[in-house]
Amino acid sequence: MVINYAFTMKNTQEHISFRFNWNLNEKTANLLGQCYAYVNAILNTPIRPDHHQQLLTVSLNKGALATTAIEGNTLTEEDLDQIQRGKDLAPSRKYMQQEVENILGAFNTILEELVRKKSPAIITPELMRRFHKMIGENIGETFGGNPGQFRRQNVVVGIVYKPPPFGEIEKYIKKLCDWLLHDFHYTHEQNFDEAVIEAIITHIYIAWIHPFMDGNGRTARLLEFYLLMRAGVPSIASHILSNHYNDTRTEYYRQLHHASETGDLKAFIQYALEGFRDGLEKIIELIHKEQAELTWKNYVHDITEKMQSEEKYKKTARRVRQLAYYIPADRFYSLDEIKILNARIAGEYQAVSLKTLRRDLDLLVKKELLKTEKNKYRANNELLHRLLPEASAGIRRHF
Repeated sequence: MVINYAFTMKNTQEHISFRFNWNLNEKTANLLGQCYAYVNAILNTPIRPDHHQQLLTVSLNKGALATTAIEGNTLTEEDLDQIQRGKDLAPSRKYMQQEVENILGAFNTILEELVRKKSPAIITPELMRRFHKMIGENIGETFGGNPGQFRRQNVVVGIVYKPPPFGEIEKYIKKLCDWLLHDFHYTHEQNFDEAVIEAIITHIYIAWIHPFMDGNGRTARLLEFYLLMRAGVPSIASHILSNHYNDTRTEYYRQLHHASETGDLKAFIQYALEGFRDGLEKIIELIHKEQAELTWKNYVHDITEKMQSEEKYKKTARRVRQLAYYIPADRFYSLDEIKILNARIAGEYQAVSLKTLRRDLDLLVKKELLKTEKNKYRANNELLHRLLPEASAGIRRHF
């Protein structure tokens, strides 16, 4: 698929220099520091297996949809949900389904090799061709090249950007692989900053060299995914950069253009890191939300367990525990709404009167587990703030 970048690129390959043509400024260094801190926070926070699987599924789905959307695929999350429930799309959209399924298959293969089998590899021409084959398999004529094969003709990308001639691709790719191996120190105690920058740089260089007839962007982003996973970035964060590029697609193309025009990758690195940092922050927020829910349930359990030890509450403690567990904090709920909030509450209260339900709710208000307003109730999870370390309002942004 040929992308129209909507601007003019120069026709020489001076920018493909295999040199460190960037000087990281203070902001970029701080971005790397924030990303490192967030990655470690995610890796060192226990997540329930079911919640982790949910986050991983969302991450892989978003990543697959994003990287194919950049190339023109219009499938939505709803379409993908339909596919994963075993329902194929209309024949006219079958190739789009195959594109997304190919990416998901590649993601899962990489996770199996890197995360579960702990079998990383260095970047080689063979690995690039293997990834390209994964991307292009079974798509048919809509994939404009031979999956797993470097191109055998010269091409023009977009308007007038001419990648290296096909006869020089092997040379360029070998130089890229050698450069990545020797200058980014993967086999010699590579640090986090080197690994993340290697991933971003590899992405750019594949876009510049354009070694395949089709699927170069997807291959570039898959290699980026691979290098981030190899560096130990959590699998639940695997979608972040593809999502960022897709959400800011105009800026993505502008940054690629600027990098090729100037040969300076500093701006693209900063642009990518900003998206990476923001995406990691969102994952931390999701994990914190789940941690807060677990902490709330533990707190409710402790309070109702104490109630159960008191004679007057023995018969009601287990029942009111279900109320305190499952009444949300997002808004106030009426008695009729509460009684059918979920199966557990309905099971406990189907045989009792609204008067009993109200009495139990008022008991939980007394215990400060619920708040009430105009005969409606919600969880009082502001209590969790008491469990946080004390601090002034302070400053909450690093840079």
